[in-house]
Amino acid sequence: MIAAVLVGLMLPAGKIGLVAADASVKGGVIRDGMVTEFSGKDAEIRWKFMATAGIYRARILARATSEKGFGFEVNGRGSNGMFPANPDFRWQDAGLAELTTGQNVAVIKRGWGFYDVKAVEFAPAKVTAPKPVSAKLVTANPTAAAQAIMTRLSQTYGKQTWSGQYRDEDTAIVEQRANRTPAIYGDDFMDSSPSRVEHGAKPGPNLANLVALAKKGSVITLSWHWNAPSKLKNTPEHPWYKGFYTDATDFDLAAALADTNSADYKLLIRDMDVIAAQLKQLQAKGVAVLWRPLHEAEGGWFWWGAKGPAPCLKLYKLMFNRYTKTHGLKNLIWVWNSMNPAWYPGDDKVDIVAIDRYPDDRSDALTGDWLDLQSRFNGKKMLAVAEFKGAPEVDRMARFGVRWAYFVSWTGDLGAKGMNPADLKRIYQSRLVFNRP
Repeated sequence: MIAAVLVGLMLPAGKIGLVAADASVKGGVIRDGMVTEFSGKDAEIRWKFMATAGIYRARILARATSEKGFGFEVNGRGSNGMFPANPDFRWQDAGLAELTTGQNVAVIKRGWGFYDVKAVEFAPAKVTAPKPVSAKLVTANPTAAAQAIMTRLSQTYGKQTWSGQYRDEDTAIVEQRANRTPAIYGDDFMDSSPSRVEHGAKPGPNLANLVALAKKGSVITLSWHWNAPSKLKNTPEHPWYKGFYTDATDFDLAAALADTNSADYKLLIRDMDVIAAQLKQLQAKGVAVLWRPLHEAEGGWFWWGAKGPAPCLKLYKLMFNRYTKTHGLKNLIWVWNSMNPAWYPGDDKVDIVAIDRYPDDRSDALTGDWLDLQSRFNGKKMLAVAEFKGAPEVDRMARFGVRWAYFVSWTGDLGAKGMNPADLKRIYQSRLVFNRP
């Protein structure tokens, strides 16, 4: 057995003491003071240790030959993380954990496997609220509606988290089960992509519905599952309607952007202009939009991220300039949806930084994501969860100092429908959750 848990205990006079406990290992090999060959399907390292109640910052001493995902669970509460590629052992931040007085249990679960672990450390953490963020938008002379939303968000940031839900049928579930209406309503321009319309798709979303909801007090957020402008594979395995996925198209963004006279570049402009025309209609009706284009780019599963950060950022900046300058769109609050610093467009083109998360454990407080983003954006940009598997445990997050500006639940079983109705009601009726008045 290896002595591998270092637990920070608050002792008299505020000193920190360290104690060690042995680990039990399944699916791995203990060698030279580490767990290696961590490859079994159910592989895990489990520690039982004593501590005093409180919020602790967790770190894992590990190494990996390439980036590896792992699972981390403390007292039955799970989260996921990534070990960066490191040839030597380094301490990896694993977020915040809530320990109880007495015995606690920490578990590292296989995830992707094939990494080495030496130790886990817990040190008392100071929970603080995020710093205030300016309500100034990156768009010059924004509409009154856009500025009002940004101002209100900045006023509640760190105090309350705005609720959100995609689509009508899922919003209705929240209203029925929680007796609340989400503050934010989400929809998508997917079917307005010209390459989908060419195959018979009916353009959407319903703009009249969005205008009516905005008049009732809903804040509108819009995404765009942008079907590639051309070169759709359109095979049984990769049909045309999945053309926003990298593996369903041969569209080469880098090549298209490299030649402004090319047919594909002109199609990019055509597609952006089609969506701009609909955003203009919303602007004319006084509707502001939390606009989230090119989402999840760093994952690479969508064509706009398939060629790496440089082409994607070039496309984002092209869209930003075309929308704000050529089309005069002043009603957009620009939401960027990738965490990796290499993929960030810059403070002058982003209003809010957001993540998408679908944790196995819905109660995951997302502390690792929060700490990572706060190290870069605290006091500069508000942070939000643009997609989540249902409604997150906002009260639990607050105990860790995790204070997202808003969350938006996805649809079907990945939204309100897939939640225990009692949990949904409890979360939506929390004083820390801001719903539509």
